[in-house]
Amino acid sequence: MSYMVLARKYRPRTFADVVGQEHVVRALSNALESERLHHAYLFTGTRGVGKTTLGRILAACFNCETGITSTPCGECESCGEIAAGHFMDLMEVDAASQTGVDHTRELLANADLAPARGRYKVYLIDEVHMLTGHSFNALLKKLEEPPEHVKFLLATTEAKKIPVTVLSRCLQFNLKNMLPEVITDQLAKILAAEDITAEETALSIIARAARGSMRDALSIADQAVSHGGGAITTESVNEMLGIAGRDEIGALLDALAAGDSDRLLATGDDLASRSLDLAGVLDELQRGFHDLAVAEELESAPASGYSRFRGTFSAEDLQLYYQIALMGRRDIEFAPDPKIGFDMTLLRLASFETVGSAAGPDEVTETTVDEPSAEAKPRPPVEPTARIDDTRSVDLAAAESVRDSADWGDVVSAMAPEGLTAMILKNSNLTDRGAERWLIRLDQSHESLLNDKQRVEIERLVASYAGRDIRVDFEIGQLETETPMARESRIAKETREKAEATLMADPNVRAMLDEFGGTLDSARLSDGAGETEPLR
Repeated sequence: MSYMVLARKYRPRTFADVVGQEHVVRALSNALESERLHHAYLFTGTRGVGKTTLGRILAACFNCETGITSTPCGECESCGEIAAGHFMDLMEVDAASQTGVDHTRELLANADLAPARGRYKVYLIDEVHMLTGHSFNALLKKLEEPPEHVKFLLATTEAKKIPVTVLSRCLQFNLKNMLPEVITDQLAKILAAEDITAEETALSIIARAARGSMRDALSIADQAVSHGGGAITTESVNEMLGIAGRDEIGALLDALAAGDSDRLLATGDDLASRSLDLAGVLDELQRGFHDLAVAEELESAPASGYSRFRGTFSAEDLQLYYQIALMGRRDIEFAPDPKIGFDMTLLRLASFETVGSAAGPDEVTETTVDEPSAEAKPRPPVEPTARIDDTRSVDLAAAESVRDSADWGDVVSAMAPEGLTAMILKNSNLTDRGAERWLIRLDQSHESLLNDKQRVEIERLVASYAGRDIRVDFEIGQLETETPMARESRIAKETREKAEATLMADPNVRAMLDEFGGTLDSARLSDGAGETEPLR
């Protein structure tokens, strides 16, 4: 008998065999047990997550000779023929190759006829989004008035391409990408059943490479068995997939910790010479920085392959390195060739470091370049600066200088709000400023901007500014004093008027205006009026 690949041999036959899609299995099982059966089901999700598999299981549930059930027997003729793929009343169609309206009409021509053998006539249409508009119209007619003995099972990777008129007539189930842990466990069970030796680390690498697809994971495992001569090892899988292992990433981290740019680039050259996937190397670097950052924040963080680097890098450096690796991974596609993009990312990692300023770890607003030295020395860890537990904090120096200021405009400026938050604060007055509670009155024309999210953000900014938790209440009404926004507008207007008066007092300017018939563009006048080309 010819060899059957793992993805086909271990394709689930019952709901109990399905992993990673418990939310869908539960809904379908409950509907079958109570016989609340819909005429059309739509399964959506990325490749290899079980869309058509669930469709076939559902077809068996409909037509099992023991009756409609969530646990088909798998032994009767109907279950056997459905599993073998030649059940007369299961019409399985790949819409990607049969998109025309003629194909659809031909497929549905016998829908009104009773099933030949089973209880229901089941139409399983894969990649249904590939149908043409006319084909969807032909299908829609049957979905609107389906015969009692017909069930439609539709599967797609792109639900957005399906007309809403079709979507509205289907029960839609969204299948999620499987977690690497789920894939690893399932691979271990299958390989144990096949009596194939596999290292746990190797299975984890395969699970990550599958990117949520169980079918892809089984296909990679098949390839790994052949590549490893009947066994699956970490070294073999890394070599087969062109993935850098922990030793290679560790070598990069060693060079980075030592601040040795030459060694860092030399290690990168070695990885490239071995034909490793350089984008994948940056992925592994991100994973390493992530593990170390989590370990830096949580003492209870699980051990990882990079535990020996704990304490080597500061939390701020890890945030910066992660961002550099992330951007390098994205930009590598636009480089003249992957090696150039990879080298430039390594150079950024070696050259930039966070500055001990008021900026938070995610706010890399300033960078410094290391001076070259004759002897590379380990970079001293940067002491974490006083910061608020948020990715965006106020300017501490500015806040200190106006902390007790009675001017609301100065307070708002020191808090440095952005976006809608700035619009709210700049169009308000602070009517009561107590030790534990602030009352802000907002102009009624901006009431629609205030929601729960903005309230939380404003309370965070106030707490950051004051250095302690303060309750912030809001009231809507007419403002009695000038708002920060009104003050900014007034100052800008006065600046323009002053600049205009200064220019008009200059006889040379007046002579140019008279001679050329020019005018002053008041809207462009500012403090630097002489630099903004106000004459036209």
